[in-house]
Amino acid sequence: MTTFYFVRHGQTGWNADKNRYCGRSDIALSELGKKQAEMAAGVLKDVHFDAAYSSTLCRAYDTANILLKGRNLPVFKDPRLVETDFGRWEGERLNDFTVNYADNWSAWLEDPGHVQAGIDGENATQVFRRFHACIDELAEKHPDESVLVVAHSMSIRFFIAGTLEVPFKNYRMIPQDNTGITIMEKSSADTRFLAINLNTHLAALKK
Repeated sequence: MTTFYFVRHGQTGWNADKNRYCGRSDIALSELGKKQAEMAAGVLKDVHFDAAYSSTLCRAYDTANILLKGRNLPVFKDPRLVETDFGRWEGERLNDFTVNYADNWSAWLEDPGHVQAGIDGENATQVFRRFHACIDELAEKHPDESVLVVAHSMSIRFFIAGTLEVPFKNYRMIPQDNTGITIMEKSSADTRFLAINLNTHLAALKK
C-alpha cells in the first residue's frame, strides 16, 4: 500500500486576517506559518519519504520544503493539488462575503457538490475529481512507498469527504488546521485513513 501524508500549508497573512480566502491567490507564509511548518517537521522527522509533491502555490511548496529540510528529496509541483477556485469570494473575509454573496453562500452550504463557490469558481465535485485523479496516479507511481503531499484546507477536506463518500455539505465537520497532518493508506483494492488533522504540534504555538 502507498502511505500518503497530507499536510495543509502553514498560516499565511490572509489566513490570519479574519480568514480572508486565499484560494488561487499566491500568498506567502507568515512567520507563524513558517514556525508551524518547522513544528510539523519535528513530528515527521522519523518518517522516511520516498517522494514529495505540493500544490503549485508558494504557501504549499514552501511548507513542503520546510518539512523536508535537510533531506535530499525534491518537491514536485502538481496543479491538481491547488486550492479551490473561490470565484468572487477570493480575497474577501468570510464575514464579508457571506453577507455580500448571501444567496450564493447559502446555496453553497446546502450543496457545494454542485454550486460554484463565489458564483463563478469551482464546486466540490470538481475539486475532488482533480485531487483524486492526482492521488490515484501517485499511488500507481509509488506502490508500497511513503509520499508527502502538501496542499490546502478545502482541497484536502473535499478529498477526504469524497473518498469516505460523505456528503460534501458536511465538509465543515472535517477540520484541517494549518500544518494539520492527515495519513492515508491506499492500494488498488483498499483505502483507509489512519489519522485526520493531527495537530498536537501546534499546541506550543498557541500558548
